[in-house]
Amino acid sequence: MSYYCRLADVHQVTPKQLAKVLFNDSAYLSISDAPKLKSIDLDPRIFCTHSGRTAVVVERLERLTGANHLACGTLLCLRGVLSRNQTGSCVQRRRWCPICYAQYDDMVVEPLAWCIPQITHCHLHGVRLVDHCVRCGSYQRDWRVGPARMLCIKCGFALNTSDEIRNECTPWEAWCQAEMVKVLAHIATPGSAEVSPNAVTTFIAKAVQLAAAGGRRLPVPRESTKKRVLGHRLTTIFCIAAQCATTPMDILLRPEEAVSPGLFESDIDTPRPPQRRGFNEHGYRLCERTMRKLLALPNTTALPPLTGLCSEYAVSLSNFKRKNSELFAKYGNERRRRIESTKGTRFEVASSYVTNLLEQLHRSGKHLHRVNAVAQMRREIHVSKAVARSAIRVALAKMNASREIQPSNKVSQGDVSSSSQPRA
Repeated sequence: MSYYCRLADVHQVTPKQLAKVLFNDSAYLSISDAPKLKSIDLDPRIFCTHSGRTAVVVERLERLTGANHLACGTLLCLRGVLSRNQTGSCVQRRRWCPICYAQYDDMVVEPLAWCIPQITHCHLHGVRLVDHCVRCGSYQRDWRVGPARMLCIKCGFALNTSDEIRNECTPWEAWCQAEMVKVLAHIATPGSAEVSPNAVTTFIAKAVQLAAAGGRRLPVPRESTKKRVLGHRLTTIFCIAAQCATTPMDILLRPEEAVSPGLFESDIDTPRPPQRRGFNEHGYRLCERTMRKLLALPNTTALPPLTGLCSEYAVSLSNFKRKNSELFAKYGNERRRRIESTKGTRFEVASSYVTNLLEQLHRSGKHLHRVNAVAQMRREIHVSKAVARSAIRVALAKMNASREIQPSNKVSQGDVSSSSQPRA
């Protein structure tokens, strides 16, 4: 991605303009049996991950620029190992090192490591990577070129400062970062040993075999031991390596040699991955009990949304819906019914208020000012702006309809009276 931004800056074009050249289907850039690229696919993750579109982008850039080994700046070497949906391969927001930005004035060569979730600190300066502006807290766009890339897009503040520069990382983060840097160094080296597509599967199968032969249980999560056709995530590979006292590099390059009798020794000093959050049984019970209590309240009481209740008690909304489908549907229907009844009541109050207001204006001979009337209704009867406007429009429509009907009634009465008179 950094190479693409610098290429656009050198040629004095925007990244979107360069994408029109890169994503066209000319004969020179055509690749057989390759996925098609569109201009709407200008996603920074295409230039970093291991998808088929990444391979197309890399090959087309090499043809256009004559540069070699551009694949070393992506994760294409791990294409057969990592998950096909690219989940967890790259971060969602742009990150940077403030000290790296402070050392240069025009353009910074941003490494691939800044896009990897396992790397939280700059490997050169040891400071935590930043993803927002210090002054306004806004996130930055991915496609900014030149010196403007190091300025906040919202307030223009320089991005070379941070309020958390000396934030230290945990042992698990430090271990993951050190091992990921080794993997990236191996990927970035042209002509390095290729990674086996079935490296993780081979390692797990061999480890399960040795554990069964020794009468021990493999210290690997159960879902990781299942046969995965779509590949594993980076987080899963690092957790397997840490729990089996090995390194991700050994698993990727030497899966069978990485499995040894020392794999199951407990005295090997390796950081343990963070504990996964268990099932919040207390939260589910408390959320269920709260919903039943709320349903017993009077009908005039407004009920809070389901998402707010679930987040308050740290409960998954989808899981709660699956486990308590009847209560979930009953609460949702009751909340919608109360909202509709409340809206109807407010609209009736607003309609009667507008009727009295129009009568007062008609007796005094004044004209209706809609903006002032809406503000007066919001201040006195405490209704929303939408309800106040709707009540005024409905009242005016009724008034206009009554005015149109009155002349026609007079004409019809005159016709009837004239027809009742006897002819000469």
